[in-house]
Amino acid sequence: MAKGLPGNFWLMSTGSLLFFLSFNILLPELPEVLRKMGGQAYIGFILPAFAFSALLARPFSGWITDKLGRKHAMIGGALFCVVAGLLYPWANTLWLFFLIRFLHGFSTGFSPTGFTAFTTDIIQEERRGEALGWQGIFSNSGTAAGYALGASMVILWGQQGLFVASSVFAFLAILIFSFLPETKPQVEKIQPEGGLFYPKAMPPSLLMLLVCVPLGALLTVMPDYTAGLGYSNKGIFLTVYIGSSLLVRVFSGKLSDRLGRAAGIGIGTAFQVCALLLLFFETAFFPAAVLYGIGQGFSAPSLFAWAGDVSTPETRGRALSMLFIALETGIIIGGLGSGLILNLYKTGFYLVFGFCALASVFALAVAINQHKKSPLTRTL
Repeated sequence: MAKGLPGNFWLMSTGSLLFFLSFNILLPELPEVLRKMGGQAYIGFILPAFAFSALLARPFSGWITDKLGRKHAMIGGALFCVVAGLLYPWANTLWLFFLIRFLHGFSTGFSPTGFTAFTTDIIQEERRGEALGWQGIFSNSGTAAGYALGASMVILWGQQGLFVASSVFAFLAILIFSFLPETKPQVEKIQPEGGLFYPKAMPPSLLMLLVCVPLGALLTVMPDYTAGLGYSNKGIFLTVYIGSSLLVRVFSGKLSDRLGRAAGIGIGTAFQVCALLLLFFETAFFPAAVLYGIGQGFSAPSLFAWAGDVSTPETRGRALSMLFIALETGIIIGGLGSGLILNLYKTGFYLVFGFCALASVFALAVAINQHKKSPLTRTL
């Protein structure tokens, strides 16, 4: 563990791990749930429906985080996850399935804004990238464990048992969040600048969107692509990518604190361009997963630290919510775009990877331009 980071930070990070675990254990199994309902044609909407509803929640999550407090956002989002997990077993029609999926996505729009604002509140600016790197390790460990454990839980307990486990993990996250102190500034009302939004967070938000377009596409197509290569574990690419991301996050966060946020993002997007080109030319599956994860491990802490840098404690929730809005928008574009490509070209995985590579090249160009403007400052 990193020295000097407060105990409440580690407690919150443990809650974030359980929160992300709660809904990611479901992701590998949901396509099979849809197939049993005759919804094969709608598999491409599983992730976008989730991301779109989270997107709708983000502006309100920022306002709640700034107005009511960080804990309200954290606990409220996790509580919705408890309810959504218990509702999935009742989904026996396509419309009901997507209604619950929409509710579940809406709930996840709140907690990450709350606990990311909590981190930026309690960590000094010169260690913010490092702390957010550690937070990412915990959150992505929950995601990776979810991909890895979901299939095993179905074998042991069946689909209904998996949904119950999802609710249990979310409830444990609530218990942990309830022990945290409130760090919201004690002001009568939030500052009027930007309303529900915070314009100074626009540059990192644009880069977040570009970084997440490939992510949305890969989350959508990689299970089927992986199975087509003959691997029995459809989540192996995602597990390797997240694992390699975890290995570099603390180092990358510290580098972001020293070199600047755009430099960290530029390094990350360069790695991802290389990974996506490997997939495009169908040359190296596992090295591509490793390189993509390294790239994500550099980009994510820098992006969140950037939003924290340009905001004040009174506006931090809205600044971070803009970043999450961009994240969800990128995932939606990537998910729907990849689904459209595969519907038009049944063997068009390489076209999906090419589409992703172009988005990453654009992100790299924007990051380089931002770094040229202000190469050594954290606030850019």
